[in-house]
Amino acid sequence: MSMTTTAATIFGPVRVQRLEPTSPELAMVRRQVAAHVYAVEGNQVAGMVAISPAYDDEEQGDMFLGKETVRALVPTRFSVFFGQSASVRPLPDGRPVRHSPILSIGGAEVLSPCLTLARGGDTSDFRVTVRTGDWTSRPAPALVAASTHEVIRAVLTVHEADAARVAAADRAYAQYRTPDRRTSAQSDLRAARRLRDQLQARITRLETYLTATDSEHPHPRS
Repeated sequence: MSMTTTAATIFGPVRVQRLEPTSPELAMVRRQVAAHVYAVEGNQVAGMVAISPAYDDEEQGDMFLGKETVRALVPTRFSVFFGQSASVRPLPDGRPVRHSPILSIGGAEVLSPCLTLARGGDTSDFRVTVRTGDWTSRPAPALVAASTHEVIRAVLTVHEADAARVAAADRAYAQYRTPDRRTSAQSDLRAARRLRDQLQARITRLETYLTATDSEHPHPRS
């Protein structure tokens, strides 16, 4: 059984336990590659949070030459998953739907889709909403949002404390992402080569024009 760690928050202690991939609690939980799922329990806090590696890719370029994605070689951020923003109703044939890790705080199901946080960074500045129904949500009350920030900070603290666990997840995620990232880079390279050919053709046309008109418009003598 995985060890449970008690983390201190301003709203009281929160117990954080990493769930093994074979845990029955995860049978219907959808999670990303290399994600670690943690069960959390505390004062009006119950549910799960998933933590996985994420890359901090950046768009660089200019308005004339176009943009390209500069891809980090190693994961630089964490993706944090909790809350179900879609429908959890059973399928027409009665089968249950696999769902994201669900986290309840103060009796409300909180969610923050597509959340990424810097490693070792501040976790108090992200938007939190509460689920109000299938595909619907509203901003979380201030107290619920503050408690959510504390819970996520506690989970990340426990996760980052195990350097071997984080490194293993990074390696698995990098290996998973490599084919996709190479395909994207190859696509960017083809686009850059097309742009190079277009620029070279334009340069040639301009040079040809200037050469043809040079004799008709000699440079004034100094």
